[in-house]
Amino acid sequence: MGCKMAFARHQTFHFREGWLTKGLRKIQQQPNVFMAKDGMEQLGIGSNMVKALRYWLVATNLTCETAGGNKEQRLTKVGSAIYNFDKYLEEEFTLWLIHYQLATNKEMATAWYWFFNVFKHKEFDEDLFLTELEFWISEQENDAREVSRGSLKRDFDCIINTYCLHKTNSSNPEDNLMCPLQELGLIELLDTKRKRYRFTRRNVEHLTKELYLYAILDFMTHNGIERDIDLDALLSAERSIGRIFVLGVSELIQILEMLQVSGFLRLNKTAGLNQVTITTVKDPINVIEEYYHQGVN
Repeated sequence: MGCKMAFARHQTFHFREGWLTKGLRKIQQQPNVFMAKDGMEQLGIGSNMVKALRYWLVATNLTCETAGGNKEQRLTKVGSAIYNFDKYLEEEFTLWLIHYQLATNKEMATAWYWFFNVFKHKEFDEDLFLTELEFWISEQENDAREVSRGSLKRDFDCIINTYCLHKTNSSNPEDNLMCPLQELGLIELLDTKRKRYRFTRRNVEHLTKELYLYAILDFMTHNGIERDIDLDALLSAERSIGRIFVLGVSELIQILEMLQVSGFLRLNKTAGLNQVTITTVKDPINVIEEYYHQGVN
């Protein structure tokens, strides 16, 4: 049995400003809103956008959906924390948290997972993206049929629209709403004529340390690591903060030193060990909840 993959499930729509908030609110009122006959009216968007929103809520791990015929959605722990404390996604912490959920969701957002965890190029265009993704898919043990290049191209376009800041001039107001994750500035257009893009570098100091702590603890939980972790794993392993947040070595060291000052971990760079020992043992979700509680108090 191979790993499940999902491509082009978003109906070509990136999630717009206000979509996730609206979806979470409606689910609280009616868990099967996406199956309701008046779902379009309730959500105030077209039928394909309703399908896209249903997908995005699960792909960002803000909700999970029941397997039965009723297809009810429930908020996850992450979804509940965001809805309770920052439902309008006003904090940069929340946007990074949603990015993290999306980029680690191999089963529901496979192209996003591959792009941030496997793809090694800092500069790219559509052809490079598609060629490398097709090769990676061919190497995976999975039960899916061959994925069409058209589906992968739709994922490429959607990833660009998710992260790259650019304006559209559509007559449909909904099309002119940007994806909130564009604010993170993860991808920029390098060459307009050739449509080349690149990952960007950023100042890691202005981001909250709890975001990094959450990501490290979640990585360790996922991999069954208890206390000690190699620096290389944090930099380049799949689901690591180095991969998900597009960090270089110096930026990673900077983050770990920040966390060390706060007493969350010990950084050992002697005798060539380059190892991190976690001194904060807690459930990753607790880090999120404590961060939001601090902001409220």
